[in-house]
Amino acid sequence: MRLLIYILFTGFPLLYLQWAQAIPFFDRLPRFELRVEGDRQLQDWLREQLEAQRNSSSVLQSYRDPRDVARYERGTLGKLLRSRGYYNARVRDYVSSGGIDYLVAPGPQTLITSIELEMPQRYREGIGNLPLSPGDPLDAGKVLEGVKVIEKYLGEHACLLDIDVSYQATLIRGEARARLVYRVAPSPEVRLGEVRIEGLTSVNPDFLRGKLQLEPGDCFSRRKLNAAQLRLLRTNLISSANSRVSAPYEGTVDVVFVVVERRHRTVRLGVGYTSDEGVGVTAGWEHRNIFGRGEKVEVESKANPVQQSLQGQLLMPRFFRDRQSFSASAELSSEDRDAYQADAFTLGATVSRKLSKHRTVSVGGELKFSQVQEQGEATEDFSLLSLPLGFKLDTTDNLLDARRGATAALEVRPYADLGQSSTNFVKNTLALTGYITGNNLKFEPTLALRIKAGVISGIDTLDVPADERFYAGGGGSVRGYAYQSLGPRRLIPPASPGGEPTLSDPIGGRALSEISLEGRFRFTDTWSGVLFLDGGNAYEDPPPRFGSSLFWGTGVGVRYITSFAPLRLDIAFPLEKRDDLDDDFQVYVSLGQAF
Repeated sequence: MRLLIYILFTGFPLLYLQWAQAIPFFDRLPRFELRVEGDRQLQDWLREQLEAQRNSSSVLQSYRDPRDVARYERGTLGKLLRSRGYYNARVRDYVSSGGIDYLVAPGPQTLITSIELEMPQRYREGIGNLPLSPGDPLDAGKVLEGVKVIEKYLGEHACLLDIDVSYQATLIRGEARARLVYRVAPSPEVRLGEVRIEGLTSVNPDFLRGKLQLEPGDCFSRRKLNAAQLRLLRTNLISSANSRVSAPYEGTVDVVFVVVERRHRTVRLGVGYTSDEGVGVTAGWEHRNIFGRGEKVEVESKANPVQQSLQGQLLMPRFFRDRQSFSASAELSSEDRDAYQADAFTLGATVSRKLSKHRTVSVGGELKFSQVQEQGEATEDFSLLSLPLGFKLDTTDNLLDARRGATAALEVRPYADLGQSSTNFVKNTLALTGYITGNNLKFEPTLALRIKAGVISGIDTLDVPADERFYAGGGGSVRGYAYQSLGPRRLIPPASPGGEPTLSDPIGGRALSEISLEGRFRFTDTWSGVLFLDGGNAYEDPPPRFGSSLFWGTGVGVRYITSFAPLRLDIAFPLEKRDDLDDDFQVYVSLGQAF
């Protein structure tokens, strides 16, 4: 089993690369060698830059003649050398049937003899350390970084109407020296006068005005205006926001924000498919400004051969606090699984608060009335009250198609049955994900990892309602196995003397272990491919285990990348197929990445 996993994630990509490199389409550019006289560090940096350009430049990829490639890359090397202060460098290229050889003589590196700041004295003294000082090489990147340092300082400490920072480097080529001057263009200092918002039709103007965080008499700052525009857009009520600044009068300027409201109503219709559940249809309607302050009402219905639901939700952002929200929901659901049949009505409410940019905590309450029937058992009625407590850390760059960052989500959910005092338990789940992308590598590969564990404590497995136990298998768990097909099963005695006992349908467990690994490769702006490996299992008793007890599935997928989220098609195969239990493969079609 482990040998098969090793071959899948090490041997297959190597064989694929060897196959791809043998095809002219994938190996169109001639190989190159690069040597820099006397500077190995500069040589390695130039080589990395050329390799990155070969992966990203469509112009370079269009060349067929190696001499055209050499001429293009020779110009690139010259620009790169000048950006590091090598203004007297010489680059030679030698084209042969074996490829292109570049020989670089960098010459002396230009050093800075002096740095001057041409700006009012009161600002000059407050600027901190610049990234350059006399005696340093004339590095273009650090020169531009110096411009940003000055702009940031002036934006935070000055009331200038316009901040225009430029620089001039005077070269003394014979001496490999340069004088550097930063200049701030003259501009009047002003304060805010009247602040208005125009273009509103249904959004409460006082609500948006509070988001601006700008008051008459404040020091004028373009940075503050940009931040105010961003806060308007983040309300999800505005599609565009632009600021208009008046001409200065008596040391003040008026500011008008011209906004365009979004359409606040949306109707959705979606179709998905999985081998184990069949075709599913979703339909929904939402209003994102029901009371004029960004409150959202959403109604959604889902239906497939094994599950039907109707849910309504109210979301109130900025609930008493700017970084706090409130949500309330009601849901009718019906499930006909192999493990159980359940009908339920659920009412819930949650308050969430952002502690920082990446950290969120939540507390809530939920009341669930359900009728649950397991295989061969009588129907049971439950009235479960739960008080979920949650914490989430999220540093990812995209909610539906993350390429970098990580998440950690912990939920502790105590349950009490209002009708049965013995049905009291605590359900704990922890989910971790991580993403890393090689932007400078071919196909911009993303390595994605997901780990999930769960534990139910307080009562025995069969005393936990069947629809609250842990199950493994399916599109959001272990692809390649049917939904909820992994985990403990009971042994059913034979129907007649001498017969063979059989296994029941899955009964679920009080512990869960899951791990998924994906390699995502972006071929174009709209198409990408995925190799994945999933492992998981549910256990009758805690704790969760990550070892030989896991069931593994693997497969491939394609993604069509839309402006909203990727469309996903996965084909998965069970690596430990069980006779009379598992199919040869499973197919999943849905919206968004698997995790």
